[in-house]
Parts: sequence; C-alpha cells; structure tokens
Amino acid sequence: MALSEQYQQQILDTIKQLPEEKLAEIVDFIKKYQPRTEKNIVKLGGLWEGFEPTDEEIQEARKEIWQHLDTTEIL
Repeated sequence: MALSEQYQQQILDTIKQLPEEKLAEIVDFIKKYQPRTEKNIVKLGGLWEGFEPTDEEIQEARKEIWQHLDTTEIL
C-alpha cells in the first residue's frame, strides 16, 4: 500500500469514529481546499444588454458605493 493510500485509509477510519455533529465541521474544512469547478462560475453574458448608463448615472452609482464602503479596511 502506497503512503498516499495509507493516509487516505487513516483519514477514512478516523472519520468513521467521529460523532455525527463533528462531520459538518469536516465537510466545511474539506470544501475550503477543493479546487473550484466550472459549476462555481456564474456567466453574466447579456446581463447589461440594452442598458447603456449615462456618465452621470455611473458617477452617481460610484458615489453611492463609496459612501457604503468602510475605507479603513482598504487602507
């Protein structure tokens, strides 16, 4: 048995012994390290189709966003 397989078996054996309430923590931990897949990508093609904001609307939107940002976190 290869070292990788030994680790996998040890992990599985340990998980089987855990109380059920701890399993959710294990799943959350594992999800952090899973590679992102195509499923996580949201395609927005055509979202702005037919909408052409004016320069004034863009400036107003920027002002509104900046008012709600906590700039101490950015700096």
